[in-house]
Amino acid sequence: MFTSSLKLGRISGIAVNLHWSVALIGVILGIGLAPALGWPAAAVAIVAFLVSILVHEMAHALVARRFAVGTQSIELWALGGIARLDREAPTPRAEGWIAVAGPLASFGLAAIGIGSWYALEASGVSNAGVRVVFWLGFVNLLLAVFNLLPGAPLDGGRIVKAVRWGRHGNRFRAMRDAGQAGSYLGWGLGGLGLWLTFTGRPGIWLVITGVFIAVNARAEIMSSYIAERLDGVKVRDLTWFGLAATDEHMDADSMLWERQRLGSAGAVVVQGPDGQPEGLVLEDQLWAIPAEQRPWVMLTQLMIPVSRLARAEPDEELSAVLPRLDRSRPLVTVWHDDRLLGVVPPARLHERLRAAQHG
Repeated sequence: MFTSSLKLGRISGIAVNLHWSVALIGVILGIGLAPALGWPAAAVAIVAFLVSILVHEMAHALVARRFAVGTQSIELWALGGIARLDREAPTPRAEGWIAVAGPLASFGLAAIGIGSWYALEASGVSNAGVRVVFWLGFVNLLLAVFNLLPGAPLDGGRIVKAVRWGRHGNRFRAMRDAGQAGSYLGWGLGGLGLWLTFTGRPGIWLVITGVFIAVNARAEIMSSYIAERLDGVKVRDLTWFGLAATDEHMDADSMLWERQRLGSAGAVVVQGPDGQPEGLVLEDQLWAIPAEQRPWVMLTQLMIPVSRLARAEPDEELSAVLPRLDRSRPLVTVWHDDRLLGVVPPARLHERLRAAQHG
């Protein structure tokens, strides 16, 4: 979903990416704001709005860190932002606090914005900048309230999950409870948006948002069944230990001649001059290169940097690792004491997930 994202950098060690769809929402907001504020003030308002979303997601990430849950990245896109946590919250309490942190941050920004606007107006200051401050406060208030709606994948849905999990003690059932609530919420919003559209009022974004919520809520329900069937399966159960390794001077053709070194993992580690793993190359990548080009393609050109792959310990639950997976690179690297021990080959992972899905 976010393969076309621009990397903005890191904040507190967390990668921040900007999806191309932000440009679309920026244009729409600009067209709406420019007549009242002028384009310079509208541009400032749009940038400040994106910063507000970033603050919302950073609140999730920083509170998650207090509960030993890491954040792979924060993605800003057309419908808001997503903090990609690297694992599930360990307890209902952690789930609840992580979920509520974002809306609380937005409420705080709303209070600052509306309060500053009121103070400036009371002082007799009234210009485009003051109107931007009010707009930001009001938008953050809407953002906080909207995210507290009780249904996955919204923050309110995670609060529902935390409450239900704490009440009956079954995390997977709580995921389904939140997903079911999100499904009702999403289709309800979509229906409301259609009604508004058919009666000549703006409702198309409500339709899009509603469908997005409903589809992701359904995915949450399906994920809960898969995670439940994987309960008790350890990463080591699917790991191929003892990976083949080569240096940065190996080409694709030579590697295929030494294909037996790839083993059943179908992967080779590319090491840097210091002997540390820099990336992995899958056998499928090697075969995908036209035969006449293979002697001229180095493994360093093909490798997936280990920093961009899901990372796990051998004794971790497989279900806890799934949120870290990149769907375009469904490969899990297995580490212990900062030493690469092996990988969970994509074929093994797919086979186990298929069994869980149909189990």
